[in-house]
Parts: sequence; structure tokens; C-alpha cells
Amino acid sequence: MANTADVETDLTSRRKAAVQRGVELAYAIQSGVPDGAPFCASARPDLPDLSEHAANETPYRSRHGTLAQQIAQCRGASGQSLRSLSFAKRAQLLRRMYDGLTALANSERARHDPILADAGFLQGLLRMKRLVTLACRGLPDQKMILRDPARPCAHAGAAAPCPDRQVRMRLKQPGSGLAAHVVANDASFPNLMERLSLAILSGRSVLMCVSDIAQPSALGLCRLLRSTAALPESVLHVVPVIEAETLLPHFQRGDIVTLCAEPAHTATFHAHPKVLDGSVRLGACQASHTALLLAPEYDPGAQEWELFLEAVATVHRNASFATCVLVPASLEERATERLRSAFGEISVGPASLSAAMENTQAPTPQISLVPYSDTHGVLEVLRQFPGQRSLTVVSRQHGFLGEFVASLAPCLDQITVFNPETASPGPQAPAPAEEDILSLLEFYLEESEITGPATLLTQVSGIWMEGVPVREGEHPFRKPLSRLRVGDHLRSADRIVSAEDVEAFGHLTGDLFYAHMDETAARSHPFFDGRVAHGQFIMALANGLFVDPEPGPVLANLGAKDLRFFAPVYFDTALYVTLTCCCIGPLSKAGAAEVQWACQVLRSDDDTRVAQFDLLTLVASEWPQRTQARP
Repeated sequence: MANTADVETDLTSRRKAAVQRGVELAYAIQSGVPDGAPFCASARPDLPDLSEHAANETPYRSRHGTLAQQIAQCRGASGQSLRSLSFAKRAQLLRRMYDGLTALANSERARHDPILADAGFLQGLLRMKRLVTLACRGLPDQKMILRDPARPCAHAGAAAPCPDRQVRMRLKQPGSGLAAHVVANDASFPNLMERLSLAILSGRSVLMCVSDIAQPSALGLCRLLRSTAALPESVLHVVPVIEAETLLPHFQRGDIVTLCAEPAHTATFHAHPKVLDGSVRLGACQASHTALLLAPEYDPGAQEWELFLEAVATVHRNASFATCVLVPASLEERATERLRSAFGEISVGPASLSAAMENTQAPTPQISLVPYSDTHGVLEVLRQFPGQRSLTVVSRQHGFLGEFVASLAPCLDQITVFNPETASPGPQAPAPAEEDILSLLEFYLEESEITGPATLLTQVSGIWMEGVPVREGEHPFRKPLSRLRVGDHLRSADRIVSAEDVEAFGHLTGDLFYAHMDETAARSHPFFDGRVAHGQFIMALANGLFVDPEPGPVLANLGAKDLRFFAPVYFDTALYVTLTCCCIGPLSKAGAAEVQWACQVLRSDDDTRVAQFDLLTLVASEWPQRTQARP
């Protein structure tokens, strides 16, 4: 039997030799394959034939350089070009990439291209579509994102808001480094496409560091992205280097690394000096293990078993590691027969599951069938999974599900319940655990706290702050996006709140609360001196004061947020409204954008603030809008 140390030494030597050769061939695939090198005419035409590359090594290396040169190029102009765009512009760039890949997947070319026909690639498109949707809706047309509302400093001194008062804000902005994604095992398309999408949205160029078995997926994806012509030059590099001791010496402060690897390989990155001293941030990209459980109520001869096999296929397509299939012990023999007829070789038993999870170098993830007798047995199996754990349960009995979910939920990251009678087991869009795009981008962005004058921070953030000078003149609702600017302001006419107005509002809406309608009862209120106007009436009155009734670029009211009342409004009180353009969102495909307005309701006699809220409207980019003549 060979000595373990000798085997590890031999593997290390062969890996280093492969790394050196890969570096010299320079897999900067975004610029094409080596001069004159044909694509492999095998079952995977997306892979270059390395044997043919040797003759072209010199011109290829002269074009792309060594590993250090590629990393420098990835960090340089390509990243700067991304960071020069706003978040919304990068979201549009990602949309163009998605549209290009979708067009390829729907074209005639998909019939002859194994990557485009790959189910994992189609799942990756669904994941990219989700990220595109979240980004286009949630990212501003600015280069920085205000993380928290600006707050006045304790030592600011000024009692009232003024342009020079000191305020503090926390901003999120793109980092100056690259984003490296290390794939030390088989790479799934959803994983690659999500990491690429998040890096581009955050303004970082991408260095994919892939193992031998991950190269087909990474190179195939790069080839398709290059075909769409949507990916900027040199934004994406692929290198066949996954060792911490080879990669990290070339990285600088500000670079980030995410890992898709077994724990032992991940530990080498955590122990590297550049990670320990904080120069390079290491992402918590944990391995994701999937399992599928068949509830005990199913008869192996029932039609639901075919749906169960389809559900296994769906879960297994998205698996990065071994897929665990849990079946009742009474059905073990028949389930084994069914699974082997559908998927070929599978392993059976808890011991086989442990071996399959450790075999991360397998060409494809394996399927392991594990019988269970009760919930405790299932819990013991699931506890073996390192990293993130997700489970799909096939059941139609709500009683079983209630007990089962209550017992297992604490040890799982995600549980999906599938009822064959009501749901389709076809591929579903992978749902990230966090729906907020800013939370998904958290690791990729840098956060800074800035303290300074309100005027300066308004210029930096693109968000108007109270006290900063405003621009009056034409009604802001008459301005399309092409002329509307942050700080455009309106001071409305006065309006007196009468008892008749309040009573009419109460009878119209049915809000007959005593503080608005009964003078005697209102005087007994703890802090009202008499009848007061409805809060919602004040808000409606504010809308009437600042609105411009004629057709114009403001297309719709999208709602209001952060509504707060500060003082009661008694009858015969005169009020006025101020409306200020606070920030402008990204332009949509329809040629409009969401605009946020700071709205304040104040008393005319002493400028006491009565209420405030943020108004959200949809504003057209041009007005009058261009309309197509109807046939």
C-alpha cells in the first residue's frame, strides 16, 4: 500500500506542473483562444484542445502574460471602467448580459451547443434573471448608496438645519480591488453566474480560479459571454490556479475572495497571512449540500413515484456535492431499484453518504440513498452535512409536515415542501435566502463613514438633506427627468383647516373617532385641547397643496413612506407644504424613474412642523412624451 505522504507529494507535484502550464497558456478567455488554435471537436466543443495549444503558446502568452500580469490587468482598467458607472448602469449592463445569454439559449445554436442545452445553465439563467430584477428595482442611479439616514453630529452646534451643519452618514461604494472566485471542485452554472453577477453589480472585475473539473463550466460560460458582446473587455479572467500559496501573494488590500471548496482547502486560505492581517477579505461562501426526503405515506407503485424521480433529478441538477435521498426504511429496496434505473450507479447507506461527500473530485456529484425510520434518524443524517444545508420534502400529509418541520428546521438553512398533487417538480428559480439586493452585495462593497457639512454630503451622496439650499421657480411637477434636479423645491399656498372640512372627511371615510368629531369628549383627552383634524386628512390636504393638476411628466403616485405626525392641528389653523426633490432613481425601460420627495406640512403662523413624509412618484424622462400614431 502506498505511503499517504508520498501520494500527497505526487499529487502536489502534478498539480503544480498543471498550474504552471495553465499559467503559461493564460486562460484569459475573454479575448479568445490562442492564435490559430482550433476548438476541441469532442463532446464538449466549448473546451480548447490543450494539445493543440503548445504550438501557439508564445503568441498567446505575449498577448495575455503571466498569472501576475493577468491579475494586474483584471484589477486595473477593467475594474475602473466598471466603477465609473453608477449602480443602475451596472444593473443595465447585467441585464444586457442576461438578454444576450437568453437569446443564445433560445436560438438555433442551442441545439448544437452542449452548454446552452445544459439544465444547470438554464438554472443559472433563472438565477441571473432574479438578480437582474432585484438590481434594477433596488439600486440607485448613483455611485454610492446611503446605508443609513444622515444624522447631525452631537457637536454640530446649530439648533436648526443649515448648510454648514456637520452631519454623519454611512455610505456603501464599490471597492478598488478585484473579486476572485475559487472553485476547487465541480462548478455549477448557477454558482458561477451568481458570483459573476454580484461582482459586476458591485463594480469589481472577476478572476475565476478553477480546478481541472471546473474548467469546462467556466470556459464554456466565458465563451458564451464573449459571444453576447455585452461583457466589457478584460472584466472576466479564468485561470487554472486554486492554491492559496500561488494566488494570494499576488493579491492586494481591497481584493476579495469567495470559495467553493471542501473545508480542508478552505482552511489553507483562512491561514494565509494576507487573510489573517485583513489585507484580503475571504467570503463565507460555504458549501451547499442538498437532500430530498420522501414521506412515509407513498406506495412504491403509485404514480407519485415518477414525480418523485423528477424531483430528485431537479434537486440533483443544482447540487454542487453529493445529493442525499432519504426514503422510509420499508421502501429502501424498491427505491434503490427505481433510482438506479433512472440515474445509473448510486450509493446506498449512511457510510456511502460520508464517502460521497468527501469525494469532491468526482466528475459529477453523486446520489446517495439513505433509509430512515423516524425523524431522529433523519436529523442524524442531516447533521453530517457541513456548510449550508437545504432539504426538499415530498409529502402531501400536513400532519406529518408540521411535526417534521418543527423538529428539523433548527438544523437546516432552507426547507422546500413539494406536494405532487398540486405542484410541478420541474426546475424552479433558485431563491436566494435574502431578498434584499443590498444584502446580497454586502460582501462585495466597501462601507465608509463620512462626516462633513450637509452641502458637501449632498453632493457626495446625490441625496438632498434638510437645510441644504434649494432651488425655487417652476413647479417641480412640470419638470421631466431631463430637467429635474435634486434640490428642486416648492412652497405651497396656505390652506385653513375648518370644522366643516374635518366633519366632511369623517363622514366620507367613516372615521368618526371622538377626538375629531366630539368637542366635549375631545377636551377630556390627555393632551388635546379640543377637536383636531384627522392625520390622514392632513396628508390628503398636503397632496392637494403640492399637486399640479394639469397633465405632466409626473405619471403616478407610488406611495409614501416614513409618515410621522408631530403636532395636532386645531380648527382654523393655516397650513402650508414644502416639497423638495430628494433623490432620483434609475431610469426604467419605459423611460421613467422613481423620484423621492421630502414633504413637510407646517403651520403658517410660526412654521411649526405638523407632519412629514417621503412621497414616491413615477416621473417621465421627457415631456411631452413621444407617442406612436395609431393605425
